[in-house]
Amino acid sequence: MSDRQDPLDTLIARYRAGTIDRRTFLKSAAMLGLGFAAGGALTAAPLAEAAEVKRGGTLRVAAPAAKSIDPLKIDSAGAIAIVQQVGEYLVWAEADLKLRPVLATRWHSTDGGKTWVFELRKGVRFHDGREMTADDVVATFERLVDPNTASVARSQMSFLKPGGTTRIDLYTVQFSLTRPIGQFPYYTQIYNAVILPKDYAGNFAEHPVGTGPFKLVSYQPQQSASYVRNEHYWDSGKPYLDKVQIDLYGGPQPMVLALQGGDADMMLAVSANDAKPLASDHTIHIARAHSSATRLLCMRVDRKPFHDARVREAIALCLNRPAMVKVLLAGAGQVADDNPIAPIFGLNTDVPQRKQDIARARKLLAAAGYPQGFETDLYTGNYLELPQYAVLAQQMLAPAGIRVKLHVEPLNVYYSHWTKVSFGLTDWTGRNTPSQILNAAFSGSSDWNASHWKDPAFDHLVGKLEASTDTRQRNALAHEIAALMLQQTPAAIAYFIDLLRPMNRKVRGVDANMSNYLDLTRAWLS
Repeated sequence: MSDRQDPLDTLIARYRAGTIDRRTFLKSAAMLGLGFAAGGALTAAPLAEAAEVKRGGTLRVAAPAAKSIDPLKIDSAGAIAIVQQVGEYLVWAEADLKLRPVLATRWHSTDGGKTWVFELRKGVRFHDGREMTADDVVATFERLVDPNTASVARSQMSFLKPGGTTRIDLYTVQFSLTRPIGQFPYYTQIYNAVILPKDYAGNFAEHPVGTGPFKLVSYQPQQSASYVRNEHYWDSGKPYLDKVQIDLYGGPQPMVLALQGGDADMMLAVSANDAKPLASDHTIHIARAHSSATRLLCMRVDRKPFHDARVREAIALCLNRPAMVKVLLAGAGQVADDNPIAPIFGLNTDVPQRKQDIARARKLLAAAGYPQGFETDLYTGNYLELPQYAVLAQQMLAPAGIRVKLHVEPLNVYYSHWTKVSFGLTDWTGRNTPSQILNAAFSGSSDWNASHWKDPAFDHLVGKLEASTDTRQRNALAHEIAALMLQQTPAAIAYFIDLLRPMNRKVRGVDANMSNYLDLTRAWLS
């Protein structure tokens, strides 16, 4: 990652600091080509003027449909957003990757990353009035790693075994890992790690009890979730809103129309293409965040024709990555190189950038026994730019003789079988550390390994990356991992995206998030 500051970030920082006024901000933004100029890139809209917080009101959020809101099993953006208003994490990663204390106030490792001690916030109460203690935290993490609970978090925390989370005293918890994890605190904010009562019985939809800023009072599967303010929230004075309403939609267009028509105040997320109708609307602000979010074009390495690495490389060589960033993201993203180590992590993978090369792709296919190409089915969900990506990939693969039949499904349908299809395009939310997505998406033991690629050398390298806190060593390991993935190509990874969150300008205190997480603790309506 370059040390040079992004001009947009610099401009925003100057505006926030008060060294330039609103008029200068707008003029400079225009000179930078911000916004939807013809063929230009999408960026954050001008920041709102500082104002005194106004309490009360109902915020209406448009989000994609959710198949389950059991915190142990959530894996879709809509479900995660629903749960995050009720439950909270030990920590929260900010945009600069610094950790903010939430239910934990302090943490440290006693032995170089293998044992971690977390001190808990005192006086926090669940929605049913019980105090949150170490017993609840222990029970939460024990459930996450218990093989009998079928938690989707288990594969992300293979280094934490049953019995590894213990109580030291009423407000102190110890995590004993099987190997050193230098960035373990970030793992306590994975999707599923909201702290639940020790006697949680798996019936979250019927009895949603957490410590969060809002209480879930009504949930209609595939339709909506309604909340009221938690009057006894531990962070005194917050939240500012009286109510929150999350309405669930089957695709992006209805969400855009809801925002335009006044039926929603904000969207959880939107693709650059779907956001275009909003760009000229002076009542809408589009917040933007750099991220490690990406799209994985996964190929089952245990099925023909993708069992041959030459076929997988050929598919990756068909992709015109700069064109994809321009067409699919309106420039709001960065070209990737078939590994998920994003620039925001600050690691230098130092491998050659893969470029489109149809001639070489055809040679590789011929050498693999497919001189005339082949036919295949590509599955994806109807979410953000995934349908447009699928169409573009179909067009880019055709010159090499790869004939693709598209299956664009409702997101909840796609997620019911996404790891079982031979060729699938999946949205991956940004993670706070590279090892989180490397493990979750490509570890040989991961339930989310849609490519079914298993390489002990890869797992070993990722383990060393997890344990290391030395910058030079981490760069060297990142290089080895990137080189191995470039050679094997279990998935084509074309770009990293800047996450976009459109909202009415009356919505304050809400930003875009690098993981598409939704924190409404500070939200208010002007």
